[in-house]
Amino acid sequence: MPDVVLVAPNSFKASLSAREAAAAIAKGFRAVCPEAMLRELPLSDGGEGVVETLVAATAGSLRRASVTDALGRPVQAAYGRLGDGKTVVVELSSAAGLVQVPPEARDPLRTTTRGVGELIAAAWAERPFERLILALGGSATVDAGVGLLQALGVRFRDTQGAELPPGGGALSRLAVISLAEAHPVLREARIELAVDVTNPLLGPRGAAPVYAPQKGATPEVVEALEQALTQVAEVLARQFGGQIHDMPGTGAAGGVPATLVVIAEATMRPGFELIAEAVGLDEALAKARLVITGEGSLDAQSFEGKVVGRLAERCRVKGIPLVAIAGILTAEGEAQLAEAGGAAMPLVAGPLSREEAMAQAPALLEAAAARLARLIRGRPAASR
Repeated sequence: MPDVVLVAPNSFKASLSAREAAAAIAKGFRAVCPEAMLRELPLSDGGEGVVETLVAATAGSLRRASVTDALGRPVQAAYGRLGDGKTVVVELSSAAGLVQVPPEARDPLRTTTRGVGELIAAAWAERPFERLILALGGSATVDAGVGLLQALGVRFRDTQGAELPPGGGALSRLAVISLAEAHPVLREARIELAVDVTNPLLGPRGAAPVYAPQKGATPEVVEALEQALTQVAEVLARQFGGQIHDMPGTGAAGGVPATLVVIAEATMRPGFELIAEAVGLDEALAKARLVITGEGSLDAQSFEGKVVGRLAERCRVKGIPLVAIAGILTAEGEAQLAEAGGAAMPLVAGPLSREEAMAQAPALLEAAAARLARLIRGRPAASR
């Protein structure tokens, strides 16, 4: 039996958070091997569940604040204050999330990231912090982060000196950006953006053509948004010298990094790497003899910066066996995992619909972990 079993799953989307998944796996494994030394370390690639994952891993605390969503409606949003007492983590989707906006109301010409800025301001008002981790992903917006910065005192004005209204549509009228009333968080905190895409702000792979359609944009709206984002890039370049037109990653979350990189000197980092550092993944792997991970679907995308792919590569380098439990297991995903030295196990042992599997996810994950433990029990401990 391995000395330490590290249980480090991603979330199972729409079924289990990473923390819940880790608890289910540990429970199932321990039922068969009560003597096993288990450590639960939920992970994320910077998408859903970052706040909960980092708060749990660092013994931090979860906070809530009343802000506005992408349509300007009141919403309760969460942020995390990590165990070091110096770091706050915010998910953009908590206050500007696509899932909060009904399909018929999705319109990136008017949706805004303002609530995200309000959430950051609320965290600062509670107690100033040295570092902000902002997880990008799942946004309903294509406003280049302008709404977020407006909530933090940055003024975006047209040629008449009027403040721009919410949404990406108004950005084509941008003439000048003023930092005179900017919130101190933009100067005093180190801002790190968890980004898991490399799309630039503009062009065929930019924020508008690639991401706006899923947020409700028609082809005509996509063209209007491209022109609006181009105007933002030109004003940033003229005032601050920030050439971000084709910078990789600036197209994430409707262009949020574009303004934050220039105005707040924010840095972009791959979501998984940022999270791994914050939770001490490498230190945990140094003591592990087996790693159990998992996610809802193991496919080709799992190896494009996602948890399973990144974790498998780390384990391959360190010579640690890895098993991934997946709700959906594709041939391509399984083959790529095998190439990385890992093994895959299906969540479901027999016929079951997707809806049934999602509804029974905790019990199924426990059962899968128990099956894995029974398979391992008769094998000698892996050597490093």
